[in-house]
Amino acid sequence: MLSRHDEELRARALALLTRAETISRALPDADRAEEDARLLRQARMQLEALFLLVVVGEFNSGKSAVINALVGEPVMPEGVTPTTSMIHLLVEGEPGEDETTPDGVIIHRHPAPFLREINIVDTPGTNAIIREHEVISQRFVPRSDLVLFVTSADRPFSESERAFLEEIRRWGKKIVVVLNKIDLFEDDAQLAEVVQFIAGNAQRLLGIEPLIFPVSARWADQNDPRSRFDALRAYILETLDERERIRLKLLNPLGVAERLLSRDGTVVDDRLALLERDVATIERIEAYLTGHEAEVRREFNAYITRVENIVHRLNERADRFFDEYVRIGRVFDLVRSESTRAAFERDVVADTERQIDTTVSELIDWMVSQDLRAWQVVTETLDRQALERYREDMVGQVGTHFAADRQALILQVAREAESVVDRYDQHAQAALLAGNVRSAIAQTALAGAGAVSLGAIVVALATTAAADVTGILAAATVAGLSLFILPARKRAARNELRRRSAELERQLGDVLTDGFDAELVRSLRRIRDAIAPYTRFVGSERTRLTALRADIDAALAEARDLRSAVNA
Repeated sequence: MLSRHDEELRARALALLTRAETISRALPDADRAEEDARLLRQARMQLEALFLLVVVGEFNSGKSAVINALVGEPVMPEGVTPTTSMIHLLVEGEPGEDETTPDGVIIHRHPAPFLREINIVDTPGTNAIIREHEVISQRFVPRSDLVLFVTSADRPFSESERAFLEEIRRWGKKIVVVLNKIDLFEDDAQLAEVVQFIAGNAQRLLGIEPLIFPVSARWADQNDPRSRFDALRAYILETLDERERIRLKLLNPLGVAERLLSRDGTVVDDRLALLERDVATIERIEAYLTGHEAEVRREFNAYITRVENIVHRLNERADRFFDEYVRIGRVFDLVRSESTRAAFERDVVADTERQIDTTVSELIDWMVSQDLRAWQVVTETLDRQALERYREDMVGQVGTHFAADRQALILQVAREAESVVDRYDQHAQAALLAGNVRSAIAQTALAGAGAVSLGAIVVALATTAAADVTGILAAATVAGLSLFILPARKRAARNELRRRSAELERQLGDVLTDGFDAELVRSLRRIRDAIAPYTRFVGSERTRLTALRADIDAALAEARDLRSAVNA
């Protein structure tokens, strides 16, 4: 009967098991999640069941003989070969035909009074030839409230026993060691030496100090007092009183929960470590794109300066043209507009159209090449990340569904980026970019020039402006205005031409800047959109797993607090 305090501890233990299962299900892995659910379900059921004493050890250590000696009758089958291939459960009841449960557990009954409080489990040998036997034993250990580990005097603390004890310790189980077959020793000195050997290795290799009971099941069957079986029987029947059994039973689910939570914590840490490298990859890509954008803008400004300088030189030649042609000595030339226009195109326009168009074409080609280079860098970075992941799988590191999904996503994004690079047509991209520039021009005041290239537009507008100004002067001359007024008109005309040139230069800079800025933004957006699934996955998983790690830490802290309360 549980006290109110024990009931509260039991309720906390059940809540901890529920919390552990919730955490386990947050780490999708179908096989593992199903096994965890089974273990946690058994841990809950075990809180309601009788105290469970599980006997384990190598197949020829005499486990069944120890149980028979404890009961005082041969209730468990014995043999020198690994014949105990199933779990045997000894419960209180009248002897009769053995019963086999659906999950393969053979139930034996005996009227021994202590079996009203304790069930005993006999397991297959830990080093049985049939590996399935060992798996059966390992799967039953988590259900135990106390583990009786039987080792043989002729082979004490073997390597397989050490490995199995390590597994039991990870489940947080209380372990009692039974050294059987002490009848093989010639004297007590040999016995003491082996007992010390077992105790020292348990402490050194496993960090535990188990109780050790040296016994002889053979002598116990003969009622030989040298069997030392009374000490083991007294421990099980008297030391394990109701209070101690309740304490061990309440500790049982804590060991299961702590084992699963610690393992889940390791899984989360491994996944977060992978994601941190993904974060570093994404940050490298983003740092490159930021630097790429800054470099493109710097180079673009250099190209804009080149175009502006071409227009500046055009304006300087226009100034010289006014000084040369718009003066009293060439009044009659001004009247001949066709002659003036031809001179303007020859002396001022010159090869301005070709210079501007060549510069803009070089700018377009450069931007296209930089766009392609950006795709290549992103692809190479993702390929390196995918290759590193492949190498890890080859050496047996994290091989979970999470890792597989992550790897598939990295490869998918990398392949999509590679596909863009493989299909990248620089000529087509250049033509598209040039078309975008023309579209931008068509939406501005420059569109009125009616030309097909930026250079032609500049030349057309400059020529039109000059023609307008010189036409005004010529008209004034034909109208017979005083020649003394001509210098004033010339200054006004020059200022008008400069105003129009400045406006042309501003509009030209705006058109180029807006057009190429929009193209740069589009280019960067295409790359970021391509890696967005990878970026979103990393960000969301990192947030989720960080929160899950905090939940695990909190649950482990609760398990420690509960363990302290149970042991208090």
